[in-house]
Amino acid sequence: MHEILSALNVKSSIFLKGATDFRPASLLKNIASMLISCSVAAGVFLLSRSATVYLLQQEHIGMFLFHRFLSMLLYVFFITVNLGNMIVCYATLYRSEEVQFLVALPFSHAKIFVVKFIDNFFYSSSTLLLLGLALLLGYGSSFAMPWYFYLFTLFAVLVPFMLIAALSAVILLMILIRVAAFVGIRWLLSGVALLYMGVIYVYFYLTNPVSLVAEVMRHYPDVNAYFGYLDPPFVRYLPNHWVAEYLYWTMMGDHARAVGNLLALFLTLAGLLVVAGILARQYYYKSWLTASDGREGGGGISLFRRAGAFRLDRGGPLPPQRDVLLRRDILCFLREPSQWLHLLLMALLLVVFLASIRSLELKLTQPFLRTVSYLAVFLFNSFFVASVALRFVFPSMSLEGDAFWCVRSAPVSLPGLYWQKFVGAFLPILVVSEVLAAASTMAVKEYPSIFVLNLVCTAFVALTLTGANLGAGTYFASYREKNPIRIASSQGASLSFLGSMVYLGCVVAILFLPVNRYFELLIFRGSASQAWVILPLAAVGVLSGIVFFGASALGLLALRKDQ
Repeated sequence: MHEILSALNVKSSIFLKGATDFRPASLLKNIASMLISCSVAAGVFLLSRSATVYLLQQEHIGMFLFHRFLSMLLYVFFITVNLGNMIVCYATLYRSEEVQFLVALPFSHAKIFVVKFIDNFFYSSSTLLLLGLALLLGYGSSFAMPWYFYLFTLFAVLVPFMLIAALSAVILLMILIRVAAFVGIRWLLSGVALLYMGVIYVYFYLTNPVSLVAEVMRHYPDVNAYFGYLDPPFVRYLPNHWVAEYLYWTMMGDHARAVGNLLALFLTLAGLLVVAGILARQYYYKSWLTASDGREGGGGISLFRRAGAFRLDRGGPLPPQRDVLLRRDILCFLREPSQWLHLLLMALLLVVFLASIRSLELKLTQPFLRTVSYLAVFLFNSFFVASVALRFVFPSMSLEGDAFWCVRSAPVSLPGLYWQKFVGAFLPILVVSEVLAAASTMAVKEYPSIFVLNLVCTAFVALTLTGANLGAGTYFASYREKNPIRIASSQGASLSFLGSMVYLGCVVAILFLPVNRYFELLIFRGSASQAWVILPLAAVGVLSGIVFFGASALGLLALRKDQ
């Protein structure tokens, strides 16, 4: 225990040293990070509060149905924390040079696991914890809850809930790495993909929110009754259900039932802690050796090496300098398993999302609900673009590494290198985002102006977020960090992500009134002019141009400085 506390003390000292660095550049970064974090938290708080008040006081969906929607939101939150911790855990527990150093010391492997897991949890989940707290504050304030409700729910409900997601991720990761030694990495990736697709699809297929709304509304106006018999039996064993039930019974004043769900949460957390401890003692070191052997095997690049693709001694259509740099970036991406594994998981989640909205119909009779439905889909698409840009574009300049002096001393234009990285990232992101936008708005194909608005705005978002993350990634570049996952989870990356959320919030705010007015004219007058899209498109274009050129100028300025 002494060794664990000593290691955590060192890490906390390093964190505090960075947080209390009063040099102008560091101080500016910390202040900007605080302001943007507070702005995003305030926006999430207002959204949570207004959504709660609207659904309960204006739409009168009832407490039961509201908390079932909350349970579904918590399920998505759980999967997000789980996936994030699994991917970052692979970097911190198996690819970190710090682990290689600790393994060589007289330090128990189980203690190394504990230290790195705690480090990983706070490193990968701090932003989500902030957003979860903002959601909790908005939810509780709509019920005028006392201050101790938030304090208790944060530490006794939200943190254990996130720890369950993180522990289940690291347990599954250890098991999968051990299994990979026997079945191979390709079968392992296929299994992981099928597993996550299966659990997401089965959950939403069996819970079926559309049929749940229909069943509850049959009893209108008695919608505040408890309709627990409508829940599929399996959801009663899920942590998101326990959290939603705890909140429901707390708001209904039945604290005995609320405590029962809280107890289930704590018992599950305790059980996972025991299982993780046992597996860490028995299998962590063995799984680390397996991952180290896999790292030497070449990862996803072996297929291309056998085929002779991307060889640096081959000519290409681009000028030699740019061609070799492009091939090098592709090779570096393929050589890192965590890169294409993360990309595969994001692609699978995208497929599940598209499958879930294929039957979406905006035939609602209220303009507001049509507007919210359309903008929710647009916001998800934009959030996906922001996630891809943060994960793969932000670290791109940092991955030049300590050998960046080779590029800087070569006859290569640094602005040319910057714009090559931008074009190489922007083109695939643009194609994927436009396909996503077109596929997700097929439900509104009878509204041509909405369809065009979505495609053009998505192109603006792809351009802006790619440029913003490349500019921020260059400004906050860490050339000594070799792990792209940790780079994408750094303080600078969190600042870039929160800034992206502010930008997307502004885009949605610009679009809300024109889109809502358009749907009002369609519903109440039967027709609307198609020229209405010009003004919101112009406004989004101006905002996007300001953000893009500002971030690009910042990145180019940082690139020209001596490293």
